[in-house]
Amino acid sequence: YWFLIFPVFSGFYYLFTTFENKRTVFLATFLFGIGYFVAGLNWIGNALLVEGNEFKWVWPLAVIALPIVLSFFTALFTTVAHIISDKKSAIGFLCFCALLSLSEFARGNVFTGLPWNLYGYTWLGLMPIAQTTSLIGPYGLTLLTILWGSTFGFFYIQKQNGILLVAILTLTFLASFAYGQIRLGTAEVIYNENVQVKIIQPNIAQEFKWNPQELANNFEKLVKLSQNTGNKKTVIIWPETSVPPTLINSLTAKERFQSFLKENEVILLAGALAIYPDANNQKAEYHNSLFLFDGQNKPQNLYSKSHLVPFGEYIPFQKFIPLKPVVNFSGFKKGNGPTTLNIEGYPTLSPQICYEIIFPNRSISKAHRKPDYILTVTNDAWYGDSAGPRQHFSIARFRAIEQGIPVIRSANTGISGLIDPYGRVIEKLDLFEEGSITHDFPNPLINKTLYGRFNDIFYFFTAIFFGLLSFYHRKM
Repeated sequence: YWFLIFPVFSGFYYLFTTFENKRTVFLATFLFGIGYFVAGLNWIGNALLVEGNEFKWVWPLAVIALPIVLSFFTALFTTVAHIISDKKSAIGFLCFCALLSLSEFARGNVFTGLPWNLYGYTWLGLMPIAQTTSLIGPYGLTLLTILWGSTFGFFYIQKQNGILLVAILTLTFLASFAYGQIRLGTAEVIYNENVQVKIIQPNIAQEFKWNPQELANNFEKLVKLSQNTGNKKTVIIWPETSVPPTLINSLTAKERFQSFLKENEVILLAGALAIYPDANNQKAEYHNSLFLFDGQNKPQNLYSKSHLVPFGEYIPFQKFIPLKPVVNFSGFKKGNGPTTLNIEGYPTLSPQICYEIIFPNRSISKAHRKPDYILTVTNDAWYGDSAGPRQHFSIARFRAIEQGIPVIRSANTGISGLIDPYGRVIEKLDLFEEGSITHDFPNPLINKTLYGRFNDIFYFFTAIFFGLLSFYHRKM
């Protein structure tokens, strides 16, 4: 419902201009953040309600604790805008928008960051505007979103004195829409006809995923869905942690892989939980990893998740916080960061496991060559029939737009899909749908996007310039 940004942000800005002291501004904008984040993130508590989880008692805290933390960013930056700007002036208006967008950047990067549901992501409902991400990235589009959304509030306050700025903002909206229309209108996706991908969605409920009595059935379900690929060279994608540690190097699993994987024609990439001894060979280290199986050789660990979920996959400062992660063991060890993987004879890929895909401009390595596609494997079964899996899939579409690279997504219970370099869904499997998708690989765009080249430089320059201009104007 992208059109709701206009009453929401215009109302927010108008109320902001009516508050006269720092304490009122901080409290009011903090409550705005609470409303936004509770509405958008309440599904996170579902992970604690999965059968057998000993932390169910934390559910009320989990639902409100994260919104409280994130709302501090909103309140802090808007309070600074109150202090340094003449709120009702055109320059003060620009300062409010810039600092509110910087609050989004801060909460997306500070303390490992959580850039979930950035304001700019609302434009997935209006795809031509979403294409602006290829130029200025999600944070730049978030700044524009706040500017556009707050325009009516500014015009209500300034009336005739604000006509020029309102006209400029209207022109930027129309220009962004026109750019997106032209980009999509001339977009031609070229496919690699020599290689195809087969995306598997087994739809295994979380309470059965690690049940020892169900492991064999789960594995066979994945095998069954992976068959009948035809004669074309195929990459089969299984979702996150689809292979239990006991099966990774087992002779039984190797024989089963050999029975259905065609030599030199089918490669299998699967999210798997890997266990290794530490450097001193004393205790186990757990990695959330992506493996390569060809049925002939020993499984090869290609990548370990590097951006781990605080309190879910590890406990920050665990020496001082005597808790176990939600994953119910000592926690994961992180990998070495984004990389481009080259599997001979197949398209190159940049792997992203679970929520790693939510971070703008971190889905591909800057040190390696541009990949042919971004692969994201996940297990959203923790969150049931909620907004979470749907939001997660939508965010992955923005990674395709910003980089001009297709995204392939395999999720245990959904949503799995194939996304073209413009963020359009080629094919998908809905939530709780068991099945597979077989399709030729879409090629990436030949040239890097503007955002892929310059990252957030344009956004930073604009947002900081607005803030400094307002500060200077207030001092004058």
